[in-house]
Formats: sequence, C-alpha cells, structure tokens
Amino acid sequence: MLRESNAELDQRIRDAIARHLSPRQLSLSLAEAAALAKCAQDVAEAWEVPIVFSLVDATGHQRYFFSMDNALLISHTLAAQKAWTAVALKMPTHVLAAEVQPGSSLYGLQHEAGLCCFGGGLPCWSEGVLLGGIGISGGSVEQDIAIASATLQRFSQQHFSLTSSH
Repeated sequence: MLRESNAELDQRIRDAIARHLSPRQLSLSLAEAAALAKCAQDVAEAWEVPIVFSLVDATGHQRYFFSMDNALLISHTLAAQKAWTAVALKMPTHVLAAEVQPGSSLYGLQHEAGLCCFGGGLPCWSEGVLLGGIGISGGSVEQDIAIASATLQRFSQQHFSLTSSH
C-alpha cells in the first residue's frame, strides 16, 4: 500500500514538473514566422521604408519571405542573403561587415558566394538556441539594421524573447 501511494505521489510530481517546464523550442512555427514578418512590416511602415523581409531556419532554408510595394529589386536578393549569412556565421551581418575589412580576422570571406556583408541580417536566438535568421533590405544599411533590431524587440515584447546574440 505504501509503495502504491509513493508511486502515485511520484507520478503527480512528474506531471506537475512537466506542466511547468516548457519544451525547448528548436524552430519557429509558421504562425511565429508570420508574426515576426508582421513586426517587420509594421516597423518598416512606421519608418516609411519599403523593405524585403526574409526568414530562414537554423539550417539556412527560407521559411518566410515578403516584399513591400516599391521595394528595390536588389533587395529581393540581399534580404535572403543577409538572413542566410546571419545563420551561417551565427552573427549579425553588420558585425561581419567590420570583420571582413583588410587586416581583420575574416578578411577575404566577403568573396564567398551567397554571403552578404551589409547590415540588416540578424540571427534569431531564444534561450541559447539558434532558431533562424532574418534579413531586411530596402533602406540604407543603417535603416536595415534598425528595422531588423526593432523587429526582434517588437516580437519579443509580443511573443517570446528573440535576440541577435546567444
């Protein structure tokens, strides 16, 4: 009888712990990707900058993409490259831009096909896990960086924490 009540108590404890521990997120769902894209759109509209947005998963595969009216044609290519680069190197593309200058540690890497060394690409980390990366293109480099950063901040306020560093 004592063993049964101990087993029952153990099961109740395990159930309670399981309810309070959230499973570790390994990727963004389609709904979360759409919410992140909506944050980017809202920020870009507030700045009056027509952007192209790209979201890739942690393996670099594109998961979500949109282009605002009047976005620059080149931005379609750059947004996807920025998102991929942010994931491939696990760093913001504006940080990479500084590291590929002559004399810097990654000089020469800028010549790799598909890599983008313009600011506007951010990896998306949550609780130390790389979930993907976003690429924003359409404004100046400074605007793209600011819109990308504000996008992660807005998403974090509305959903769960996403940061550009782990």
